[in-house]
Amino acid sequence: MERLDHKLDCKACGTLYLDIPDDVRGVTRINCTSCGKFLGYWGELSRDFARQGGQDGVFEMKDGQILRKA
Repeated sequence: MERLDHKLDCKACGTLYLDIPDDVRGVTRINCTSCGKFLGYWGELSRDFARQGGQDGVFEMKDGQILRKA
C-alpha cells in the first residue's frame, strides 16, 4: 500500500495531519490541523489507521501527522 485512504485524509485540503488532543478518547472529535475540517471521531479514525497497517505498516503517526516510513 503506497497511500492511506478513506477517513484519514482531509477531503478539503488533502493533508494527513490530525489535530489530536492529549486527553484523546474514542469519542473525541478530530479535526484537520491544516484547515480545521472535522475528520471524524478518534475511535473510528484510529481503527481505520490500524486497518491500513497502523504503526506496524508502511506509515506511522507522529504528533498527529501521518508519515510514510523511510
